[in-house]
Amino acid sequence: MDHQERQKRAHELVAALDLPRPLTPERLHAHMESVRKKQIVIREGSETMLHAGVCGLWIEVAGEAFERIHHAPTISAVHRQQLINHEYGHMILSDDKELLSADQVARFAPLIPYDAIVHALLRSSLTDELEALAEAIGDRLALTMLSDRAEARDGARTGFGRVL
Repeated sequence: MDHQERQKRAHELVAALDLPRPLTPERLHAHMESVRKKQIVIREGSETMLHAGVCGLWIEVAGEAFERIHHAPTISAVHRQQLINHEYGHMILSDDKELLSADQVARFAPLIPYDAIVHALLRSSLTDELEALAEAIGDRLALTMLSDRAEARDGARTGFGRVL
């Protein structure tokens, strides 16, 4: 899929979500919880995540009634939201999750219980098509929030009362 096709597909997938407007990070979070029919707990991961080459991690532990998103540490609220949006992109795509070995699970302790059966989606390649599409979805979510924030602040872009 080329860049233009990927952008079109991301736009279609996000449009199908029927997102609440104006879209904010909080409203997106609540909407994704309703889509997933589970609580989504978002936490900053440790520096160990970065050393393992992981920027974001979407985790579902067997037997738990919630899902987790762990993101790499960052001081930027925009970067943090983009990392979260990317993981939402995977949720929207409903990617198959890979079964992690006990050794892999141990690397992320204490993020997840060592002895749990864990299914997680790990970013394995930045060039992988699913990764690129999840990133395009994350970008689309960010652009929607940015557009909605401007509209909420400035009013709808009708041109009424403005010199165009």
